[in-house]
Amino acid sequence: MFDLLAYAASNPASGSAHGIPARRLEEVDNRQMQWVSDAGLAPLLYRASREGIHQVPGPRRDMLLSADLTAIAWHGNLIDATREIVEACEARGIRVTLLKGISISDQFYPDAHLRPMGDIDILAPLSAYATVESTIRGLGYTPNPDYQHREGAHHGAPLFHRGRHVWVEVHGALFSEDTALRNGRVFSPSHVAAHSVGSTFHGSAVNRLADELQLVYIASSWVRDLSGYGIRASLVPPLLDAIYLLNATGHALNWDQLLGWLDNPMAIASLHVMLSYLSRNDLCRVAPPILSRLASSQDVIGPFALRIIHSMLDKYLLGGRPFSRLIRDWHASVVLSTLLAPGSSGRKLASVPWNILFPPSVAERYSVRHPLGRIAKALRDKT
Repeated sequence: MFDLLAYAASNPASGSAHGIPARRLEEVDNRQMQWVSDAGLAPLLYRASREGIHQVPGPRRDMLLSADLTAIAWHGNLIDATREIVEACEARGIRVTLLKGISISDQFYPDAHLRPMGDIDILAPLSAYATVESTIRGLGYTPNPDYQHREGAHHGAPLFHRGRHVWVEVHGALFSEDTALRNGRVFSPSHVAAHSVGSTFHGSAVNRLADELQLVYIASSWVRDLSGYGIRASLVPPLLDAIYLLNATGHALNWDQLLGWLDNPMAIASLHVMLSYLSRNDLCRVAPPILSRLASSQDVIGPFALRIIHSMLDKYLLGGRPFSRLIRDWHASVVLSTLLAPGSSGRKLASVPWNILFPPSVAERYSVRHPLGRIAKALRDKT
């Protein structure tokens, strides 16, 4: 994973990137290859190693080639589905905003199919949300019957097209109302609308998030998912999103404007965690004064907590080390989710031991009538 991110950071679109040699692929064990595959990055590995791919052992070479060809075909399917949706909405007088992979891949990746994605995410104007959803359903998409609507959710039931095997999520906002990220203006619907820019997607008119807002959104979504779901291989691509965005925008990114927007402590902390991690590993160039401003503008992630988080990302996210049955590894996800949660960094550090002994799942698993449930609730309330 480190080699892949370094390859992306070396700007392969310019032709000056240093690929991954065949001997390096021979050194990688099957577990690490599976982690790359689980992240959806086998096509990127194929691209990074293709100059010497003929020297790679047959089974591994065939796996990488197959993954690349499959990704090309799958992405073509997503392009066709997205264009159909965009054009159908445009016929109703509505211009939608592309989000996440379907937008980032087309904007910043050297080849769009290198960005793995499981669905298409679009943002609809609140005033036209119902019309957009009904328009998409009119194209043959049906809602997921198992979806449980939550008050204040930022998207409705995922929509599925059986013929295309494509999922679509229609967002009304970037984050749910009940998350800390909705405090302040940076992710408010009015601010997002004001900082969405006109663009095209394979000839069709769309909106995209401005580069500065896109970067904050990538980082905030990444930290939210790390905190809520733990370390998964699928959380490596957002790091690539940030690397490719920073490569493409370079000095054109308006840091003063971006930092001026940030009135949400979790958004600031999220950007600080991601950029400091990439910068520490020489995967992006962010001026030290910018990182210092991010660090000093929030108290969600302190210096000691940041070092712990970076170490865990090295070990588990990019290192692909599985959680073992050893206590110190089994509790890694609990530690990470605690440190990345909203709130004071010092308070969260103090609560780590309690959360290891009585993780949130314990209080949910046992009723408060149960002695263990009462103990867990009392200790968590205390911290």
